[in-house]
Amino acid sequence: MIKQIFICGCEKDGKIEKASVQKLISTLEEKDIAYTYIEDMCGTILKNPDDLGSLYNAKDAVVFGCQARAMQHLVDNSGRKVDGNNTEYHHVDDEGQNELISTLESNTGAPLKIKYSDSWKPWYPVIDYERCNGCRKCLNFCLFSVYSVEDNGTVVVSASANCKDMCPACARVCPQNAIIFPKHAESPIDGGEGDGSENEKTDILEQIQNDDVYSVLSARRKNFQVSLLKKDQFKMAEEERRSCCSSSDKKEEEKKEEKCDCDCNCKDDSESSCDCKDGDSTSCCC
Repeated sequence: MIKQIFICGCEKDGKIEKASVQKLISTLEEKDIAYTYIEDMCGTILKNPDDLGSLYNAKDAVVFGCQARAMQHLVDNSGRKVDGNNTEYHHVDDEGQNELISTLESNTGAPLKIKYSDSWKPWYPVIDYERCNGCRKCLNFCLFSVYSVEDNGTVVVSASANCKDMCPACARVCPQNAIIFPKHAESPIDGGEGDGSENEKTDILEQIQNDDVYSVLSARRKNFQVSLLKKDQFKMAEEERRSCCSSSDKKEEEKKEEKCDCDCNCKDDSESSCDCKDGDSTSCCC
């Protein structure tokens, strides 16, 4: 069969081994199979989406790159892919790669290259809407306004560039593992197929003890793949979020978290009068 072949080299991050990419390219060239090399799909989709027109419009295509689920949702969420077009996604190190290539027909042509020259490192989240249940934990947890809600209630990544480099905190608090960071080193955060079932087995009793048992069991029945959030995951997410804040952001966050015992507003507004000054001095924060 004749298919359009695309290879993402993930050059802006180096998540994919260059040796693996070169091995795949050599195999294709030996078999006279034309291909298009994309230097960095994550960056190109946001910065130069028109350059990927051949991918969006391909009726029958195969894309090799990082995690298949990550690439699929990158393309699907772009809103540019032509409906009905069949596209397969495979990791460059997939065991069945040679078998797949053996089914392809030669279509000799000069290799094409789609460059990514922007200085911005494309680190941002991608939502897997096949898993997302709309809980909005990502929206409420992110400090940098990366997410927003559309009129129909769908949570979307609306400000990708706001995301802080190497901060996957929102993905850690997602109970469905629906948040993908394609350039992250761990699965399922990078789009790997892990569904957290091992964590679920070890933490289900703890979760039931600390939360409402009926809510926990109802969630499990609703979606068997749901991974119950571990406390250490939430703690790690908090630490990652804080580490990505600038010093001013940290001060602002700490200020928001501070509360007066007397419920006055003196800590929110330094120039305001303190209503509790004339009251019980032992309970006044001023």
